[in-house]
Amino acid sequence: MLLDFMKLQTLLKKGVKNIVVQGLPPTGCLPLAMALVPVDDRDDLGGVKTLNNQSYTHTVVYQKTVQDLRKWFPDAVITYLDYWNAYSMVMKNPKKYGFKEPFMACCVSGGPPYNFEVFSTCGSSDASAYPNPSQYINWEGVHLTEAMYKVLSRMFLSGTQSSSICFLEGQETARVNGS
Repeated sequence: MLLDFMKLQTLLKKGVKNIVVQGLPPTGCLPLAMALVPVDDRDDLGGVKTLNNQSYTHTVVYQKTVQDLRKWFPDAVITYLDYWNAYSMVMKNPKKYGFKEPFMACCVSGGPPYNFEVFSTCGSSDASAYPNPSQYINWEGVHLTEAMYKVLSRMFLSGTQSSSICFLEGQETARVNGS
């Protein structure tokens, strides 16, 4: 977190006027996490509670850092992509976004419930991809599918899960998508 802050601050001091930063998704919802952590550690999203709590705490601290940077560099437009809330929206209603299964990987070597095998991942000789990856959120247990990235991108680009704040003459003015 401190390193991210320092890197952003360095860029802004060098005159960067437009920058995009993203928060973390609920990492406890990845099949890798689900497969490795006991089932009694789950939250309301169905993911690993301890990991999602950690990701959420990071997100809150990161948002505060972005707010501070916006105040210190009022001429810059710093757009924040709210990965946590965007991903959570999909996880709460995956069918609305065209997803069949929120926790199963689609390039698999394991079986249900997550289609994830730690020592036999996608790309290994015994792994195969499902014919319709667009119906899945997770590709191989760690990375998202193209379909999920598309849904998240639309949320970010439409402004529903992104924000830019500009400070003009001491007043805070919200700007979505840099407009």
